Order: sequence, then structure tokens, then C-alpha cells
Amino acid sequence: MKKCFIYHHVSSELQLSGTGIERQEQNLNAYVERINLLAEMDDPEATIISDQGVSAFKGLNMSEGELGRWMDQVRAGMWDDSHLVLESIDRFSRQNPFQVVGYLAELDRHNITIHDVSLNMLINRGNSAMLPIVAMSAQRAYEESKIKSDRIRDGWRRKREQAFKQGTIVTNKRPQWIDIVEDRYELNDKVAIVREIFHLYQTGIGTPTIAKMLNERGSEWLFVSGRLWRGESIHKLLRNKRVTGSIFISEIIRDYSSTSNPVDQKRYEMDVYPIAISKEEFDLVQELLKSRRPGAKVTGGKALKKFYDPNTNKPYLDRDGNVIELEVDTGKEIIQSNIFNGICRCARCGEAMYHNVVVAKRDSKKKGKFNEEYRYIRCIAERDGLCDNKALKYEVVEQFVIEHIKNLDFTKILKPNEINPEIELVRLKIEEEEAHIEDYKLNIERIRNTGKKIPFAVLVELEESEDRLKELKERQTTFTEVQVDTDYLKTVDPSVLFDVKNIEVRARMAAELSKIVDSIQLYRTGKHYVITINYKKVEVLKHVLFVEAKKEPVLVSGVAIERFGDTVAYSTPSFSIVVEGVTSPRLINIEEEPLSIIDYSLLLNYVDAVDPNNAVGVWMRNQFNFLTSN
Repeated sequence: MKKCFIYHHVSSELQLSGTGIERQEQNLNAYVERINLLAEMDDPEATIISDQGVSAFKGLNMSEGELGRWMDQVRAGMWDDSHLVLESIDRFSRQNPFQVVGYLAELDRHNITIHDVSLNMLINRGNSAMLPIVAMSAQRAYEESKIKSDRIRDGWRRKREQAFKQGTIVTNKRPQWIDIVEDRYELNDKVAIVREIFHLYQTGIGTPTIAKMLNERGSEWLFVSGRLWRGESIHKLLRNKRVTGSIFISEIIRDYSSTSNPVDQKRYEMDVYPIAISKEEFDLVQELLKSRRPGAKVTGGKALKKFYDPNTNKPYLDRDGNVIELEVDTGKEIIQSNIFNGICRCARCGEAMYHNVVVAKRDSKKKGKFNEEYRYIRCIAERDGLCDNKALKYEVVEQFVIEHIKNLDFTKILKPNEINPEIELVRLKIEEEEAHIEDYKLNIERIRNTGKKIPFAVLVELEESEDRLKELKERQTTFTEVQVDTDYLKTVDPSVLFDVKNIEVRARMAAELSKIVDSIQLYRTGKHYVITINYKKVEVLKHVLFVEAKKEPVLVSGVAIERFGDTVAYSTPSFSIVVEGVTSPRLINIEEEPLSIIDYSLLLNYVDAVDPNNAVGVWMRNQFNFLTSN
């Protein structure tokens, strides 16, 4: 069928929003009417072919657009002897000229005539003298598009490099907890929501419960007003690597010199956002997400389920390449199993330790078949075969840490009225830096009002001054006194606290512990657990608990390691060892308490495990034979 087709094409969103389509439509319709083209056709009406927002340089109008579908119809012999009217040959294709000539050869085999309106030129088998002009026009269009494409790619490369070196923005797209201020990313108030979600999850609270808690707190705990949190949105945030400052940027690279136009994709992971959550904390949460999945015990009564594409039988992925998992009801009670998440570290290798739930299938004559649950604290590296530490029973660790905290002398680790001369010094430096920044901004505004270009050196100095101010304010926040509810820590009922169903009590205990405990280091030798509690104040460096985890676990001994200036004291229930500067250690017996060989041996083993060359350990080994012989 001999028919007239009018083709108009724009490739960019900018052209779509302008007059590109309207202009082409008017010009092409006017051309068709002027030469009375429709009078020669079998169909008195022209058919419009339109590709909007697809690239002719990338060949997308041929592979994915309306023009490509029309070409398939031509190849099938539907439109022999027809005419295609377009503004110029570069609207048809901006690919390699050899590819363009190939398309024209296909059209020639079906006697298709192309009307290039801008050049007032017919392209068909009867007008072969125009072919060199067509080839030159295609070459020009191709080179222009290639230069533009290379320029865009180079621009993105420079932008990435600039972002790496100077911290400037790489894209206007950003998460809810980040604003753009003077071409730089800055954390906003919503980062408190992010940190609270990560904290709550590490205390063992499931994602649906976290969502409920935040919704009940009011609108200030929502990202978007009126949009309530759900369990799946909490889970998605916990998996979002952008909280660590990282983003993924994809770059599509096409080999336009190739006839097959092969496509390659490069992905860049860039640390350009301000850090909301440390990488260590993020990695720990990912391990917790994995470890909690099988038993669905700590996800707030819901289990995580993957959904699969029926065509490929592969799980659906989000835009960051993560497996999409949604929460489904299990009918189980909401519990908080772990109050130490984010605190426990392996004493052997220093890696994080996570709460590991193991469900064993049992079969007995009395009960029949049933499942029995065991809870452990396990080193991540040990799980992967990279550490020789052993898993510790969670209940044992929790019991003895809580008992120790309840009997703790808080005056040794909390000194709220302690004078710190650095506080005043930092305050004065902040005032000084703020004055400098104000002067810089006034000078910049004065220069700008004169119409002169702002010297680059002035902008650099302003940026450096703002960076110093940010560091000073971050330092100032560390001086803020943390209010610890010591009465609660001392009076909490263990029988209530140890019940995992009492999530509010356990969550509060976890919050109070996080204020005073920096980390809990754990390792196990046989049935003996060594629990080292490190505090956030330096006056008491650590407390070490030695626990025998038998059927009825018992506290065998303990050590308090304290520092007073150049003096370090190792105190056990029956003796102390004091080291003053570079002098030799001194053994001090506790009044009316005989020296316990058990206390001595445990302390020696502990010191040797931490550092075999420690002067205290060397001295204790030399004294050991003397002490045991007497």
C-alpha cells in the first residue's frame, strides 16, 4: 500500500517541554500540503510516526521507538512504494553513517522515498546522486552527537572527581536526611530518625514495632508529614547503604563505532554523602537482618519473605541491587531477645558479635516432636572461619553483666560536675571562627555587588573556615552531659527484665546501658567466659568478669582495672597489683582476705591473653612459683 508517513522526533526532556514537536509538525504538514503529496497516495490521510524522549544517537528510536516498529512493517512488505517525510536525516538516525546507509538500503529495497525537508531533498533509488550528501549529513550528525555524548560523560567524570576531592554534590537526588547547602551535602534534623531506627533495631526490637513506636511519637518522627512508617519501610531503610555516605552511580557506555552497538554498564560506589551511620554499625545490622530471618523471632511477629519473578525464578531486586523482602505475619509474639546489639565485640579478633538464634528439632517419648531454641552471642569472623573464638550462651552473658551493673559504683564512671578547661577553649574558638565566616561572607557580597568575579582563593578560605567550624561544633557536642538513670539500673527487677516479652523494659535497659558502656568484649575457653566491660569514661578502664558457664553458672572472679594518672591498679577480690610509672608492680593483699590462687591465675591468664609482653604479666609469671610454693 502506497502511503505517506510523517515522522517527527525529539530526544531530550528539554525538547519535549519546548516547541520541538510542534515546530516539526507544523513544518512537515506545510511541506506535505505544499507539494500536494497526499494526492499521489492510496490513502488520502497521512500517518504520524512520533518518537519523543528517545535517542537517535543511541539507536533507541530504531530498537525501542515507533520508527523501529515502522521499519519492521516495511521489511514485511506492508508499505512498498510509500513516502517518509521528516525534517532532516538526523531525525531519522544519528548513529554511525554506515548504519544509516544500511537503513536507507533496506528502505530502497521496498522503494521507499525519504523527504528531507530542511535540504529540500528526495532520497530514493532514482536520485542516487544525493547519496554522498546524505552520507555527509549523517556523518556530521553522528560527530555532533558523539562529541555531545563524550562531553556529558567527561562532565560526569569531572563531577565525580570533584565530589571525591571537594565534597561537592554529584546529583540533586538525595535521601530525606540530607539537604543541599551551597553546593554541598549536609545532614538535616531527620538524621536523628535514621539513627534512632538503627539503635532500636540493634536493641532487638522488630521493624513493625519500631514503625509503631515512631508513628506514636508524632509527626516530627516521620520523614514526610502524613506518611506513616511501616515495617517494610523500616526494613528498607536498614538496608539502605546511603546512610553510610555511599551512593551508586551507573554509567551506560556504548561503543558507537561497532555495528552491533554493544552496551556496557559501569557502577561507581562513591562516598559523597555525610555519614549518618558508621560502616561498622551498618555491617552489623546487615548481619542481624540475616541472623534473625530463619526463626522470625525478633522481627516483631513477622518474617521476611522473598518474592520471585515467575519468568526467571529469581528474586526481585530494588534499584540498588538488593533482594526485595517483605514482612508477612507469622502469628508469633513480639519479643526483644538481645539488649547488647552494637556493643559486643570479639576479644580475640575485635570483630562485632551478633545475636544468633539456633532452632533444634527434638523428639522425645514424653513430648513427641518439638523445636527447642538456643540463643548465643557469636563472632562474625568465627562464623566465617576466620576466628577461633567460640559462641557464648546469650542468657549467661546477660545475667552476669546485668548483675554487675546493678552493683556498680557509678561515682567511679560518672562525674557530671567535673571541670573541663577544653569546653571554654572550644567555645572561644567557635566564636572566633563564626566571626571569620561572617567577614568572608560580607566581603564576598561586597565584591559581588561591584560586578566583579569572586576570587577563587576567597571561596577556598571560606570553605576551610566552615569546615573548621563544623569540626569544633562536633567536638562541642561531645561535652554534653549524658543523663543516666542510675536508679533504674540499680532497681530494675531481673525477673521482669530477663523476660524477652517485656520489650519496653528491655529497650529502656538497652538505652541506659548504651550511655555508660562503650563495649563488651567476650571470649570463651571451654566453659569459662571472660566478659570485659569497657566504659565511656577513662577513670575506670574496664571490669573483667570470669564466669563458669556450667548448669548453674557462677562468677568465679573479677578484676577492676583502673588508671590514676601514671598509676594502674589491677584489683581482684583477694588482692591488688599496682604499677606506678616505670616502677615494678607491687602486690597488695586485701585485709583479712587470703590471696586466692584462682584470682591470681585468672588475672595472669587474662593479662597474657591481652598482651603476652605486658610488664604486669611478666612480673606475675616470675612470682607465680614463689606464691604457689608458699
